[in-house]
Amino acid sequence: MPKRITRRQALTAGTATGITLGISKRNAQAEPLSDVWGEDFMMQWSPPEHVKRDLTPGNSHIRLSCAGYGLRKDDSVTLVDQIKAVRKAGYTAVEASSRTWDYDITDSGIRELQAVLKEVDVQFYTLHTWVNIIDPDATKRRENQKHVAQAVEAADRLGMKFILTHIGGRSPVNKDIPHKDNWTKETWEMSVTATKQILKDTSGSKVCLAFEAVNSCNNNTPKSHVRLKQDVGDERVKVTLDPANMLHAGTFYRMTELINECFDLLGEDIMYAHAKDKEWTKMMPSIESVIIGKGCMDYEQYLAQLSRMKYPRTMLIEHLPKEQYPPSKKHLEDTAKKIGVKIYQ
Repeated sequence: MPKRITRRQALTAGTATGITLGISKRNAQAEPLSDVWGEDFMMQWSPPEHVKRDLTPGNSHIRLSCAGYGLRKDDSVTLVDQIKAVRKAGYTAVEASSRTWDYDITDSGIRELQAVLKEVDVQFYTLHTWVNIIDPDATKRRENQKHVAQAVEAADRLGMKFILTHIGGRSPVNKDIPHKDNWTKETWEMSVTATKQILKDTSGSKVCLAFEAVNSCNNNTPKSHVRLKQDVGDERVKVTLDPANMLHAGTFYRMTELINECFDLLGEDIMYAHAKDKEWTKMMPSIESVIIGKGCMDYEQYLAQLSRMKYPRTMLIEHLPKEQYPPSKKHLEDTAKKIGVKIYQ
C-alpha cells in the first residue's frame, strides 16, 4: 500500500523541488542526454505546451478599486468628497492607508461615512498596512506590530473583514529590499512569532490579517502563504493575492500556471486581489511596472478564477502613474467582458 503523506509533507516536498539551479550530480559526459528537450541544460522558464486555461466565468462579480483614490485624513477635502471622487472615476471600492487614516474618527463620523458609501454604492473594504513586522531593530519591530494591531482595531470599528499586511524583511533600510537572511529558518520563525504576537494583541477580533506576498521576502509563493497559516495555526491568517509580487525570471512567462496554483492552494482564503502588470526590460532581471495589458500577466485566467469565488471580491489596480490607471481599468473591463466576467458597475 502506498504510504500516505500529509499536506505539510507535500508542501515541504514541493518547496524542496520547486527551484532548480540546473546542477546535476551525475556525470553528464558519461550518460546520454535526456529525451526531454532542455531538461539537462536549460532552466525551464518557457511555458510548457498545452497549459490548462479554464476561462469559464463564475457567478461572482468583481469590484474595481484604485490606489490613486485611497481615503485619507485631509483637512482640505472631506471623506464624503473623496468617496464621491472614487465613484466619479468609475470605481466601486476603496481602501485607505493605515498611515494616513483618521484613527480619531468618531462613531457619528463612521455612521456618516457608511451612509455616503451606501448612497453612492462604494465599498470601503480594507486598511493597507505597509510596515515591517520583523524589522531588525527590536524597538521598531514591536512598534510596527502595534501599528498593525491598531489597524485591526480601526477595521473592527469600520466593520471590515480584514486588513492588508506584510511580513517584511531583514534589511534595515526598507522592508522590501532583498537581504541575504530573508529566507533563513531564523527569519521564518521571526515571521511566525510576529504574526502570533499581532493575533494575541488583537484577540477577540474577527478581523483577519490578509498577508500580501513580496518576492524579496520569505512570503513570496502560494506555498509560503499556506505554510504561514499552518505554522501560525490561526484561521485569521488570510491572503491578499498579488501574483505579480511572486514574479522572478522562472515564473515570468508562466503566469497562467502560477495563477492557477494560487487559486488551487489558497481558495477562499484569498480576501481580495491586486492588479498590476510587468515587463522584463533588460538582460539581467529588471522587471518594471507597465499599463495593465502590456506585460506578462494572464488577466483572462486571473479574472475567471476570481469570479469563481464563493462571494464577490475586489481587485485593486496599483503602482502606476495616475494617467495610466484609466487605460489599465479599461483593459480589465474589456477582458472581463470578453470572457463573460461581470465587473460591478
